[in-house]
Amino acid sequence: MEGGGYWNAGARLQAVAAKEIGLGVENLPSTGSLDNLDRLLDETSPVNLGFAQADAVQLYLNKNPRVIENLVVLENIGPECVFIVTSADGSIRTDDDLRAAKNLRLGIPSASSGIAVTFDYMASQVPELGQANVVYGDTLAAMETMDSDNPEVDAVMMVHRPREHSPEVDMALAHPERFRLVELGDARFTAASWDGKPVYRQMDLAMAEMDEPLQTLCVVGLLLANKHKLASEQRNQLGKLVDFYWMQVYPTE
Repeated sequence: MEGGGYWNAGARLQAVAAKEIGLGVENLPSTGSLDNLDRLLDETSPVNLGFAQADAVQLYLNKNPRVIENLVVLENIGPECVFIVTSADGSIRTDDDLRAAKNLRLGIPSASSGIAVTFDYMASQVPELGQANVVYGDTLAAMETMDSDNPEVDAVMMVHRPREHSPEVDMALAHPERFRLVELGDARFTAASWDGKPVYRQMDLAMAEMDEPLQTLCVVGLLLANKHKLASEQRNQLGKLVDFYWMQVYPTE
């Protein structure tokens, strides 16, 4: 999607590749990680590079295991973390409570978002989460109803870089009397993926507005290639880009 995190990373990749190694890169819009993987691994598509969340990659490979031989991880563009906001007056404090909740309504912006992909993979690892009723729509507006007599949702979920603050997280931090952030610690979330590494890493995020770090899950975004769509010279140029110029593409936070 134009203007999104992956689009902006692609624009930086395009600029750095042209300036430093003379490699032309075309930045194409998409609907997200799964769309990127579809096009990257489709033999009829010209797309030979793509960004995707590691959990989206694992979901894709669970359904299409044979394409793993075509997939190459070139680099990562850092972590994105899960933030689940609920009512301060409610009973949900941890993922234990999420699993035990009956008729849980979880707000997610859209079915095509990376947030939806992350929740789908979380539910594949912890099946009890699959019982939740996902409500797609304006999560910030839904948050405003949490402490009303007729709440639209019981929790909302966001996924973004650790130091970014979505409007939902900003509201939760600004009004601790109304909202709380849910802690996530189930060991099943950190099972190894296709490359032997955990898809999610449990992190204790220090947030200036909170007295204690937030225990949550983080997933890396990956730059992937289809090795059958790259010429040897392109592989060499990409290797040079990753080895010597990657910090210009993905600056540290």
